[in-house]
Amino acid sequence: MKRKLLKVIGISFLIYVVLSWIIPVGTYANGELTTNGIDPVGLIDLFNAPIQAFITFILYGVVFATIGGFYGVMQKTGALEKVTDGIGRVFKDKEKGFLALTVVLFVILSSVTGLILPLFILVPLFAAVLFAMNYDKVTVLASTVGSLLVGSIASTYGFNITGYTANLLALDMNNQIVARIVLLVILTIAFVCVVLMTSKRNVKKEIKEAKTVKEEKAVKGAKKENATKTKTVKKTTKTAKTGQKTTKTTKKSGTKTTSKKKTSKSNTKSLAVSKSVKKVSEKSKISAVPLVIIFLLMLILCLVGMYNWYYAFGVDVFNNIHEAIMGVEIKDFPIFEHLLSGISELGYWSNIELSGAMIITSGIIAWIYKLSLNDYVNSFIAGVRKWMPTACYAALASVILYILYQASYAGTGTLVDTINAKVFELNDGFNVLTTGFASLLASFFYNDLYYLLAGLSTFVTGFDAASLSVAGVLIQSIYGIGMIIFPTSVILIAGLSLFDVSYKQWIKYIWKFALVSLLLVLLVCGILTLL
Repeated sequence: MKRKLLKVIGISFLIYVVLSWIIPVGTYANGELTTNGIDPVGLIDLFNAPIQAFITFILYGVVFATIGGFYGVMQKTGALEKVTDGIGRVFKDKEKGFLALTVVLFVILSSVTGLILPLFILVPLFAAVLFAMNYDKVTVLASTVGSLLVGSIASTYGFNITGYTANLLALDMNNQIVARIVLLVILTIAFVCVVLMTSKRNVKKEIKEAKTVKEEKAVKGAKKENATKTKTVKKTTKTAKTGQKTTKTTKKSGTKTTSKKKTSKSNTKSLAVSKSVKKVSEKSKISAVPLVIIFLLMLILCLVGMYNWYYAFGVDVFNNIHEAIMGVEIKDFPIFEHLLSGISELGYWSNIELSGAMIITSGIIAWIYKLSLNDYVNSFIAGVRKWMPTACYAALASVILYILYQASYAGTGTLVDTINAKVFELNDGFNVLTTGFASLLASFFYNDLYYLLAGLSTFVTGFDAASLSVAGVLIQSIYGIGMIIFPTSVILIAGLSLFDVSYKQWIKYIWKFALVSLLLVLLVCGILTLL
């Protein structure tokens, strides 16, 4: 399955390669396009571009690999299984409710923060519970990763979405906030309905589990019935109390009864990176409270640290705190400036700080749960290994962006500018359909909104203030739709790899919702132009 995913990424790259031999590159400025002829991808670049893209965007891979290591350590403590078991008990016979809650939570968090990478830390936890509820992998993918992407369609105050739009198009964070909230509500309700109506349970697994439970009850009944008849069964019962596993048969009733039990699979099998370091008899003594508290504190810290409060709302309190700490001196020696060298202030954290926070937190968890250094290292490495394919695919998903980035840096222009120039020439001034089409098309090439806006800004900044306000909502929303369907989407590719879902399966599942979302965004923006 994952080889097919690599093929999808390769086909996307080859589409750009073919276009590079047909469409000339150009730069658009002051209402005019300056073309510089074709700039085709040559034979050497066919191999060089993916390698360079992997190196350039390896931090994406580092984040996903670190998430794997982080969960490897948590699973090793045995506390993670207690957390997922606890959630499962709370929502016993309320599986649909938990599924809907997962969708709503992920959509809202994504919409409000726009920080999908740190929020991805929650995906394995909720996925483990959903898998334990016997939901199929497509349903789990949609309710977690899919919901994060839906939230980006209707971004309200997400800095990596709305913040970029506000800064690059000279708009305000509250620009068309009512319309964006309306989009959020409608899309959330719609996606909850889609996920609930299309959700599938692993019926075979449920039947198998029910059969296993029935057999175990029959075995226990047989033991109890024959306990007073044979000394052998008494001995078996006594041995069982000491924690030893034995298999005994009784022939008194004329039937053969086997007391061998099948070991039930952990509900964290989707994260299976290592076996719990604790013995089964010791798991009841493990408290999940420290794990939950440390996990939440780390997640909150990362969200606060990666949200740019200054450029979003002009809040500079974190900048001032950082400067005050760095200014502390001991005998004229700036101790913290050197001790904390390289750490950015809250609001300016990058993927480096995100990965570092997870590594440090995993170490704290290992210390609290008294893991040996060897257990800690081995479990972390095991988690990294499991997530390594996901990390590699996430880095490779940006191969086209790498080429466009290099072309822009060199000043030669891009073929995307040439295409968009032709699209925007279809109308004089702002038009919802042409701007929406240009945004969707450009989203295939630019899988990062910042670069997409940078490319489109030269085309839309000439609009009047009212049109530019609507264009901002339109571009960021269309970009979100693109990331939920295009194989150049880093988050989508990571999700497909993690849950071993083919791109074909995903498109078959999501295309109707994506189409409805597109029509809804166009309708809302069309209405805004009339107000």
